[in-house]
Amino acid sequence: MQRIELKTIAEELNISQTTVSRALSGNGRVSQKTKDKINKYIADNGYEVKCKTMEYSFKKKTNNICVTLPGEDNFAEMPYFNATLLSIIDYYATRNYNVIPIKTSADDISELKKIVKHHKIDGVILTRTIKNGIDIEFLKEHQVPFIVIGSYEDDNVYQVDVDQENGCKELTSLLLKMGYRRLALLCADMTHVVTQNRYNGFFKAHVENDIAFDSSFVFDEAGYPSRTAQALDDCLKNQIECIVCMDDNICVNVLNRLKVENVAVPRDIKVASFYDSSVLEMHYPPITALEFNTRDLGWTAAKNLYEYLQGNEIPHRQLLGYQLILRDSTKITKESERGE
Repeated sequence: MQRIELKTIAEELNISQTTVSRALSGNGRVSQKTKDKINKYIADNGYEVKCKTMEYSFKKKTNNICVTLPGEDNFAEMPYFNATLLSIIDYYATRNYNVIPIKTSADDISELKKIVKHHKIDGVILTRTIKNGIDIEFLKEHQVPFIVIGSYEDDNVYQVDVDQENGCKELTSLLLKMGYRRLALLCADMTHVVTQNRYNGFFKAHVENDIAFDSSFVFDEAGYPSRTAQALDDCLKNQIECIVCMDDNICVNVLNRLKVENVAVPRDIKVASFYDSSVLEMHYPPITALEFNTRDLGWTAAKNLYEYLQGNEIPHRQLLGYQLILRDSTKITKESERGE
């Protein structure tokens, strides 16, 4: 009898490898129609299924959950990731689960591979998503239950996210309606899905308001102070009216640099952020920002993974809300009013 791998069946039937695996194992939600399609294909071709992932198959419960944090520089220490991790720990603390945090990067998931290979966990929560992420593909290949915090272009991946695109579109539209036209956008890593979603919201706001935007004022990799300084120099030279920061880390770098340059907010330039934090709220002047409930985000991801491990049905994609907080950093001052 011929032998065939799950990947081959998935490619032949134009469905995901995860769906094939679930249909054959009986674990997870797969329609009867899809199951019949897969079984018919195997029977018609006289195949015997060979699953390469049996080495990593889960045979016992460990009561451990793995949470991945960004391994680049000190990003894992950012308030967002700390708050997310703490909310996940809080959720599992009363449910007899331990939480094991590890660091991964876009091209290094060695710690994740190690913990899966030695079967030290029952499931994984990824606290960020990267386009074509090797972490997601690895977990899918080895049939590890997981939830991502963020969006991902695969309907078979369980996701919990905030409506990033619409939130950023709403904040940008507000700035445009306030009369600001020369906006600059300081971005984080563009390979991160959240960065792409926030950029899309910024761009769509200009399109929907029929206002042209100069793409030369989009600065990437602004999470590093040196890159922020370069971007800010360009902004000041080109008389940018408002600097929109992709997250609170970038915004803090911008505010620190503006202080060094003796540039006053909001008198000389306006500042807004696509992610709020206590630092921006307590800053003087306080910064206009989008507020996401990070605790709810981590808690919901933890809850969904827990329910999935109990065999319960969970939504494939769950979007949480946001709040636009208008503060003094974008306030129109007499000095900045047109014609004065």
